[in-house]
Amino acid sequence: MSISKAVAVGGPGRWVFLSGQVGRGEDGTIVPGGARSEALKTFENLLGALSELGGTRRDVVRITAYLTSLDDYAEFNSARKEVFGDALPASTAVQVAGLLGAARVEIDAVAFVPS
Repeated sequence: MSISKAVAVGGPGRWVFLSGQVGRGEDGTIVPGGARSEALKTFENLLGALSELGGTRRDVVRITAYLTSLDDYAEFNSARKEVFGDALPASTAVQVAGLLGAARVEIDAVAFVPS
């Protein structure tokens, strides 16, 4: 099975479309600690994939968060603010019935990496 973590589109900069990530640790399991911990690890995984293409958190222009419960939104939002600081990307959060691996949070992103 082939998995794409990101796709880059050329031009006077590159649009990078990051596939949905969850908060899996090095051992492949979802990190413990609730939605905030999962969101932080998910952002770490997303930004790691972006870094492989030369981008940074400041290049992220849009994220979509999929939460299995909107009760977790405050924890997700706290993590988002910690990761992005004052450079918050446009974002959408939606509640879904379930996620792979029993994750509570999945996030995908779009970034523009300047030339």
